[in-house]
Amino acid sequence: MTKKQKRYMMLIILAGFVMFCLCAMRAIPYFQAQGLSALLYCIILFVLMVLCRMLPIYIGTGRAMDISFVPMLACAITSHYSVAVLLFTLSTFFSLLRDPVTREFFYPYKKNTLKEVFNTANVVIAMTVAGFLFNFLSPDPQNLASIRMILQSTGFALVNILLNFLVFILFFYLGDERRFATLIAKNIGGLLPNIVSTVPLALILGLLLQSSQGYLYVLLLMAPLLVARHSFKLYMDSHSMNLRTIATLCNAIEAKDEYTQGHSMRVAFFSKSIAEAMGKPAAFVEDMTVAAMLHDVGKIGINDAILSKTEPLTRAEYEEIKRHPGIGQKIINKVHFSQTINDAVLYHHLNYDKSGYPQTDNLPDKQPLAAAILAVADTYDAMTSDRPYRHGMEVEQACRLMEGTAGTQLDPEVLEVFLRILPGLDIPQMEADFELQLELLT
Repeated sequence: MTKKQKRYMMLIILAGFVMFCLCAMRAIPYFQAQGLSALLYCIILFVLMVLCRMLPIYIGTGRAMDISFVPMLACAITSHYSVAVLLFTLSTFFSLLRDPVTREFFYPYKKNTLKEVFNTANVVIAMTVAGFLFNFLSPDPQNLASIRMILQSTGFALVNILLNFLVFILFFYLGDERRFATLIAKNIGGLLPNIVSTVPLALILGLLLQSSQGYLYVLLLMAPLLVARHSFKLYMDSHSMNLRTIATLCNAIEAKDEYTQGHSMRVAFFSKSIAEAMGKPAAFVEDMTVAAMLHDVGKIGINDAILSKTEPLTRAEYEEIKRHPGIGQKIINKVHFSQTINDAVLYHHLNYDKSGYPQTDNLPDKQPLAAAILAVADTYDAMTSDRPYRHGMEVEQACRLMEGTAGTQLDPEVLEVFLRILPGLDIPQMEADFELQLELLT
């Protein structure tokens, strides 16, 4: 963490503390006016916030969305944003989080105090600013189903999430960890799903809380949601375990040769980036990542002496090496991966003009797109990485040589996309940052 980031964190924490104090004083008149009814209302929402923090909704492998914003928004639109800020801040002190790796619960303030205080302060600032603007529009909490209230609540959620997002983005920008524009482009798409999912739930929760038997209805609503969440969590855990097993297998294979360590991870990074730049569906992008991690798995059946040989290979040894795509495809075929993954693994050494290998009787009419993407990524990393018999090429030289093979060895369209995005790929950061490597597998 840089000095700029530390100073920035302290500034956000200070601002969050000031706004919390202001909200606490602003909430006092609400409790005085509502009396005992406010106590039960706050207890219900407080418990919901704690449960939502402890039981996030999983939206991808290793990715979860903290839906504590739903009861926060419901609280803000049915009472006052200051009450929501107060309850949320208090709920953070009573929430336990679960480590996705060890599966053990931990107290976040004890594990990383500064980070947790910064996160809480960020939410307090965003909620206070958004709440002030929301109240300025004179909302009608007694008519939550109106078009006006839906639009106001959507605007409130949009401002809140956007401010929260920008505070984090600025933190990373001050650390020069990744390009500012890249961070915004990569994460801005996640705002809309958050808003679309949280606003309707918050309005429904608000309507239930206002009904005569609202607290019972809230219980009936939350119970099936928590069961569904648990079932989906089990599926995502299984999927995550599969991907981590793949990564472990690749690391074991690469351990046989120190010169290829990290090769599969880099090729996966390039392949995923190309597929995303080509606008391919998320399922195809994930398949490309898995295929890249597995593309050399067939080398497990190749003699170690050949793989680590520093002298030029004999014809017989080269013919042995050429067997690895077929061996790899047979291995993964038993796992029933998608056709995309199978094609990429089997044909990543089949050239665009259908030369290369393997040469079989049932070759496809043209090089599969997955194999074309993997071939470009694999070729670039092989050319720029050190090998026992040579040093890696400079980026400019490798790009020139690859351009010379467009239309013969490499797919020209895929190559054009790769060369276009290559200057913006932060390869050293990807290799050094374990979190980015985990992100690659999701």
